[in-house]
Order: sequence, then C-alpha cells, then structure tokens
Amino acid sequence: MYPTPMERFEDFTRHRPEGKLELIDGRLIVGNSLVGSRLLLRQILHGWKVDAAIALAPLDTWIQALAVGYDLTLPETGAVDEKLNSLEAQVCSVNFNPEDLQSACAEVTWSHHRLQQNLSMSLFRLAEEVGGQSFGRDFVMRLSNNGFTPDLLFFKGEGLNQLYGSFLSGPAELVVEVQIQGHEEVDRVTKRDYYQTAGVPEYWLIDPQTQRCEFYRLVEEQYQLQPIEDDGYYRPSSVPGLAFQADALWQEEEINPWASSLFIVEQRLEGFERLPAEEGPRWGSLLFIPNIQAEAVPISFEEYISWAPRAKFEFIQGKPLIGSTPGTRNVLAMLLMTFGLAGAVKLLPPYAWIQGLKQRLEGERQDAERKAEWWAIAREAAERLRTHFSIRRLGVIGDLAMAQPLNYWSDITLVYWEKLEDSWRAYDVLRDLDPDMRRIDLLQVDQNWLTADQLWQIERHLVEL
Repeated sequence: MYPTPMERFEDFTRHRPEGKLELIDGRLIVGNSLVGSRLLLRQILHGWKVDAAIALAPLDTWIQALAVGYDLTLPETGAVDEKLNSLEAQVCSVNFNPEDLQSACAEVTWSHHRLQQNLSMSLFRLAEEVGGQSFGRDFVMRLSNNGFTPDLLFFKGEGLNQLYGSFLSGPAELVVEVQIQGHEEVDRVTKRDYYQTAGVPEYWLIDPQTQRCEFYRLVEEQYQLQPIEDDGYYRPSSVPGLAFQADALWQEEEINPWASSLFIVEQRLEGFERLPAEEGPRWGSLLFIPNIQAEAVPISFEEYISWAPRAKFEFIQGKPLIGSTPGTRNVLAMLLMTFGLAGAVKLLPPYAWIQGLKQRLEGERQDAERKAEWWAIAREAAERLRTHFSIRRLGVIGDLAMAQPLNYWSDITLVYWEKLEDSWRAYDVLRDLDPDMRRIDLLQVDQNWLTADQLWQIERHLVEL
C-alpha cells in the first residue's frame, strides 16, 4: 500500500520538486508547477500516511470525495460505517494506476546554487549604496493576491512597493530568476507575464547552462529585451547608479561575494536610510482553519503568508519535512485546498483511504480512553518540571484541552510562564514519558512569539495544572 522507507527516500532525493512554495491564482505552487505540487503532496502522503491528511477535514467530506474521485456509488442513507463498507466492496474492482509525476523534478545543480548565492550576496553588499534593499530566496513578493519568491529582488520602497516583516507588497524594482533546466517556460512565459502585468520594471533571466543573461525592461507596459552596453555592463533603469557585469558570472575561479565585481556602484546615494517595515500578516498570524472541501478552494494571500513555512525540504525518519512538523501540516492542508479532496484521493489507492478513514473512526470512538492516558502523562510531566526547574505555573492547551477528539496532529502542549534555563534539559527529564518526543511539546508564554492559534487556545481553552 505504501513504498518502503528506502523507496520513499530514493523518490524524494531523485524526483522531489525544487524547494519553492509560491501562491499563484489561489493555488500553492511547488517548484514552479502544479505537477510539482502534486508530486510533493504524494510524497507527504507516502511518508506521513493518509492519516495525516484525513485528520484535516470532516469524515463526511472525505467519504464524498472518495466516491467522486473514483466514481463510486454512496448509499443514500446509513451510518459512516455502512458507507465505508459499501465503498470498500466497490474498490475491489478499481484498477489503480499511479500518476507519472517525475516530470516535475528539476535538478538544482551546484552552478545554480553558486550563481544564486553570489548574486544575492553581491547585491546585498551594495544595496544601501544605491538606496535600496536586496533579498534572496524565501522572501515573498506580493503581486495582487499572488506570492512569488524570486531568486533575487531589489527594492527601494519609494512608492512602487511597501516592505512588511514577511513580504514585499508590490513590484520590486529588480527581479532576477536563475533558470533551471525544464522550467524555462515558467520563467520565460508564466512569471514574465505576471511580472509585466504587475509592473516589475526590470526582470532578468540568468541561465547557468547556456551562460546567457537576458535583461527585460518594462517600456510602455511591455517587456523589451535590452542589450549589454559596449563596456560590458548592463545598467538597470530602475536602479540608477548600479551596473552589472554579466561576464563575471562565468569566470572559473571562485567568486568572493564580499569583493565581487558582479555589481559596481557608479553613483553612490548619500544619506540613504532604510524605511522600517510595517507589521502586516506573518507566520502564524491567522488561525489555522483551512477550508478543505471535495473540490479545490482558493487560498488567500493572508492564509499563504501565515501558514506557509520556509521552503526547506528535508527527509527525516522516512518522511519529508517542510520546515517543521507544523510547517508540513500546513503545506499538506494548502495542497489539499489546491487540488480538492476528490483530486487528492487519486494519488493513492482507494483502499488506503478507506483504511485510514476506518482508523480515524475507531480512534474517535476510543477518544475518552486516549485522552485519559494523555492527561496522566501531562500531569506527571508537570510534576517533574516543577521538581527539577521550580516552575510554578503550568497549563495545557491544544486538542487535549478541548472537546474535539484527538487526531493525527494532536500533541500534549504544556505551557509555562517563567523563564526556563537550559530548556533542552526539560526534554531529557520527560524523555521516558515520551521516548520519541513526538507527543510532548513545551511552550513558553511570550506574546511576541506566539501564533494566533496558541494565543487563542491560551485565552479560551487553557487548563491549568
């Protein structure tokens, strides 16, 4: 039903999409394509199992989606058990053929990493001298309801855009994409059109394989390809005083970005001061309540910026990890919104989904016993923390403190108010209660760092111990 851990590892290392999470037309786009989004969704389902996805939407919605996705017939009436048994009987005749999603893979070579890093660090070093700021990957540029993460962007914040803590709202003065083989159409057509429509003044495409740079300048609302000047430099019109030497990218000796000749400042801007960033939405600023339905549901920019983690793709303990465990959960939820459950169920055999739904149903029926066990662990953990660290005030938040049943993503979240010195030692004290440290989480109450979910739970559902 699932690939072996080694098969999952080989699939992840050989075929994973580029580590890039963007929001385009209300959909979470991974590695520049919907195929990449679908590939990552399947890899998460293989590693974390269908139970991880099933926990994120109501049982009835999943059952309806399974029937739609595999063209099955649901009984008009009956309990959940009866509906699942009916679907189980029908899927015996379903011939499941896995989708070929390897086309989403694009090898990110050392030359790509090297160029991206050198460009970012070189321009970052000189940004203030020409009156602006520079950011590399993982920083979002908001264009309407879309969120792009170019390889490099430069901005001034002088009317064209506004800097927020987690993103730039509006077009940057300069956007650079370092191309990956197989993604040329996305950069040359799809993103080029979005950037042109949004008014990005300068858009550069750099191809490590062909050692070619293309400089597009917005002229009368249309991009026009610009030549390099006779002295070998290109001077972007949107960043006066800055000159770029393209040939320096292809030199064989290693570039020192702190003394690089890629960019030079021909006219320094005196007295430049960085404008402070506005607060705006950020990671965790919205409650995590994804609207997951049988059909696709658009994701808003505020949801994307609040839920999307850093696009760091790793493979740990047999499963992909996107930034963190909460980050992986959030990416999974946004991918389910992107494809809808009826589209998501086609990635795994229908029998896997039926077994997962039955396990969730059985878990909910045993919820009282499971919560009693977890409460005993929480109280013992609180007692140990008081003994070893003299913590006075402790409480529990999360699903354990609420009326809803525990689910795949539930944990025992212990909150404390006093400063905990050497907090890593606390986990050692609790390790025999939770050997894998998967269920117990410790959270200091600090208003500056808590997410909207954590604040809401503390305010409304805290149970003091």
